[in-house]
Amino acid sequence: MDNNSHIQLTASELWQYSLVHYSKVDDLLLELQEQYQLNINLFLLCGYAQQQGCAIDEMQLANLLAQCQQWQDQLISPFRALRRSLKANISQDDYQAMLTMELALEKQQQHQLVNSLPELPTNNPEAQANILSCLIFSGIALEQLTEQQMCRLMTIND
Repeated sequence: MDNNSHIQLTASELWQYSLVHYSKVDDLLLELQEQYQLNINLFLLCGYAQQQGCAIDEMQLANLLAQCQQWQDQLISPFRALRRSLKANISQDDYQAMLTMELALEKQQQHQLVNSLPELPTNNPEAQANILSCLIFSGIALEQLTEQQMCRLMTIND
């Protein structure tokens, strides 16, 4: 690709990226989600865009974060709370069905996030800041993270 190339990020490629890379940092992302309300799908989108050499600028990131917050508040968080509250009172099959539904909601959120982005230029050196920008925009106190945690997050694409 030349320096003037643009690509449209796709939901299916983001999902595949997530399946490969999430497990590298899942424990840390869940901790940041619990502690700082990090939206894991937004983090994964930033990592995927970074891997593709596409920078997500501050305005786009702010819009994506607002979308994430709305989706979280209206759907994912209430559903997750319901699933957790019912865990002791429903069968394992029903609980697994709820986990499957929650995963479907997460996948739908990824679809919405990717489709809200325009085509992005590739080979953009600013893409290397996507993950860091996501953490900062998400309100994560970077000074509270250990060097090892930062290294794990920043090298998710390795």
